[in-house]
Formats: sequence, structure tokens, C-alpha cells
Amino acid sequence: MNRNVQFFFSALILIAASCSSNKNQEHITVQEQVGVPPSLQDSKENLLVKLTSQQQNELRIETVPVTTNVEDYVVFAPGVVFPAPNHASIISTPIDGQIREINKNEGDWVRKGEALFHLQSLEYGNLVSEYLQAFAEEQFQTNRLKRIKQLVEETISSVSELERANAEYERASASVRAAYAKLKALGVLDDEIKALTTSDKFDPVLHIHAPISGIVEKSFVELGQSVNALENLSRILDTRVVLVRGYVSPDDARLINTGDSIFIMRRDETFGAKTGAIISSVNPGLDENSRSVVVNILVSTLENWPRPGENVRLQIVSSSQKEIIAIPTEALAYDGNQPVVFVQQSENVFEKRTIRIIEIGPRFIFVESGLKEGEKVAISKVFSLKALSRYDIIAEE
Repeated sequence: MNRNVQFFFSALILIAASCSSNKNQEHITVQEQVGVPPSLQDSKENLLVKLTSQQQNELRIETVPVTTNVEDYVVFAPGVVFPAPNHASIISTPIDGQIREINKNEGDWVRKGEALFHLQSLEYGNLVSEYLQAFAEEQFQTNRLKRIKQLVEETISSVSELERANAEYERASASVRAAYAKLKALGVLDDEIKALTTSDKFDPVLHIHAPISGIVEKSFVELGQSVNALENLSRILDTRVVLVRGYVSPDDARLINTGDSIFIMRRDETFGAKTGAIISSVNPGLDENSRSVVVNILVSTLENWPRPGENVRLQIVSSSQKEIIAIPTEALAYDGNQPVVFVQQSENVFEKRTIRIIEIGPRFIFVESGLKEGEKVAISKVFSLKALSRYDIIAEE
């Protein structure tokens, strides 16, 4: 009896162990079957789409061969408009004084040499007085030298007296030149200096003139305001010529040279009007802020455009040429954000391949990398191929 009971329990234990082992094996088998679908794997095998005979007959996919052409290298880049060199000027006062008159206000056009401000200044009056005294002394010494020369010729005066008169004249002449230089340093015109010696009355008012022609962009002072030497009074811009600075990548900059053609467009108008120019210079180093190479373009404005401070788009046509692959726009598809094409490997096999695009035109796509000359790309039923590439209809090598 006890032996039978022991045998019965032993049999139950063996049966239970066997069932547990089978369950573990089933669990392991299920675990092995779970994985990434073939259409989502990254292996090269999953980039190949193999068509069945039925699919091949139904789709009838058209292909075109990839060809290369030698084209001018074109770069698109952002740009910012600045005042051109020698076409912008800050007007400042050379001495202390008080603003007595303001002849031009913001927005007014001024001509080069035109008086902008009248500055009443005691310091200017002292400099004029110094010049007039030196001028009078020079005139006196000039006449004295002439008289002594005549007396020496008549042997009435000695040669030593002539030498002293000549030295006095040189000192007086030097004083005039020094006083004249001080007035010129203030910006006094030659005609104004000449008028000082012929006028009976003198008003100690310095006329501050425009160094360039242009528009008064900003005025920093008001009538009757006292100003110190070197204080800014206004700013003039000549917007007939502006400087456009373009920012290109270091890789593109290697193919850009001084003298290359360039087209300037408004930032929000891709197909709008363009202004043509040439690159004036290329900065040798990288811009610290943008880490780009700066190209400088001097541009004559048309109908007051472009304006300083404006953002623009640049199309640079480089004199350097390179081979460019162009394919029809029908060949392009997108896998997420990546541009892809389907390259024919055999009669019924297509490879989905990522490419890098330079530019998308109305009819053609210009490819930088990802394709080779002679390969064939699909130009019809591209979206059908894209759909097939997402499922299990993918060839294995």
C-alpha cells in the first residue's frame, strides 16, 4: 500500500515538471519571435524593394539615367545691409561752444560742404584773434623787409640789419602758418579764413560743414544747447551706395572669389525683383558671432532699396564650376525629413537611397551626393515604391 502511494506521488511530480518545462519552452519561443519588423530595420537588405511579376506588370515603373553637367556653382546665403564705407559720417564739434543755428533737420538732404550748424564759441574767437594778429605781424615784417632790402642796395643799411629783418619775417610767417593750421583743424574753409582778413567786424561763430552729401539720419542736439569738444551733433548717410554683407559657410566660401556675380533679393520674395552686383571682397577669417565667412558687396541702390539695416537674401554665382547631378522632380520622395530616391538595381529590384540636395527647381532637383552618373532612378509610381518599402515586401540579399 505504502509503495503504491509513493509511486503515485512520484508520478505526479514528474508530470508537473514536464508541464512546467513545456511552458518555459513556449515562452522562450514567443520571446524569440518578438523583434523589429523587417521594414523598420536599418540593414542594407531592408533598403531593397523587390517587386513580384504581378506588381511589376501593374506598376510599370519608368526610370531615367542619372547624368552630370558642369554648372556654375550657386550659393544662397543671408545678408544684412550696412552703410557703405565713405558714405556715412558722424558730425561732431571740434571745440566747446553753444548751438546757435541748426540748418538741417532729420530727413533733410545736404550737399557736401554745406553748413549744418553754427556754433558760437569763445575758444574759436581766440583762435581767430591769434590768426589776425599773426597775419598783421607778417604783413608788417613783409613791408619792413622790402624797405631794408632797398636801403641795403643803396648802401644805407648794413647786411646784418637785413639778416635780422629776414629772420623777423620768417618768425612772423611761421606764426601765420601755425594759426592758419589751427583754424583748418576746426574745419574752417579757406574762403572763410580769407574773409576774416578783409572784414571790419567779426562774429565768433564757427560754421560746421557736411563732409559728405546725404540725408541727415539722426540729430543729437537742440538749438541753444551747450556742447563740449568732440561731442556728436548729427549723423549723415548717403544711401545711394550701400554695403551688403553676406554670410556663407566655410565650405561654400572656398569656391567664392572676389568679382563673382551676385543677386540681391528681399528676404521674403524668393521670385521677386533682383539687384545685380559683384563681390567686392571676402574676409579672410570667420565671423565671431555667426562662424561664417563674410563677403562684402558694394551696391548702388535702386529706388532707395536696399536700405541700411535690412535683411536680404543673396544668390552668389561663383566663377568656380563643379559637376552637378540633376534628376527630374518626379523622382523625389521623403522618408520623414530625409529626401530619398529609388535606384534601380535590376529589372524588379529598387534601392531606396537617401540623397543630399543642393536646390529644388521647377523641373529638376540638383543633387550634391547620394547618386552616381549612369545609375537609373524611378520617376513614376514613386509613392507606391515608398509604400512597399515600409512593409515586408523587401528583398533579402
